Amino acid sequence: MPIRHPLLVDLPAVYAVEQAVFGSHVYPDFFFRQAFDLWRGLFLVADSGAGELDGYIVGAMSEEAGVLWIVSLAVRERCRGQGVGRALSIALIAAMRARGAEAVKLTVDPGNSGAVALYSRLGFEVVGEEAAYFGEGEARLVMRLALAGR
Repeated sequence: MPIRHPLLVDLPAVYAVEQAVFGSHVYPDFFFRQAFDLWRGLFLVADSGAGELDGYIVGAMSEEAGVLWIVSLAVRERCRGQGVGRALSIALIAAMRARGAEAVKLTVDPGNSGAVALYSRLGFEVVGEEAAYFGEGEARLVMRLALAGR
């Protein structure tokens, strides 16, 4: 699975993945331009050359020393179960480790069993749960991966 940093011309395709995966509860298109400008080294796309991007992942710095965040991961439905999410996650975690990260955090919908299982297989552990993380009825698990000694 070819994983690479996005080009500016990829941003509409990234947003198309966002909309296809998350429907109406999406980041706005300009978020991806800002992510491109702010965290390009922590922004990756999966591009199998099938005419549209297979997925993307965005990471960001944290106020917490040594901790970086996976802000968003999205994989097109037709590509799920093929290791795309895993490949994107592993590549981003490697980039975070290269930046000196000691831990990686993320939030995930507790009802998204596929994502929870993926993150658990990668070594993430649930460290909290917030019932209204994104507002009423928008619960999220907070997961953490320790990188020190790995």
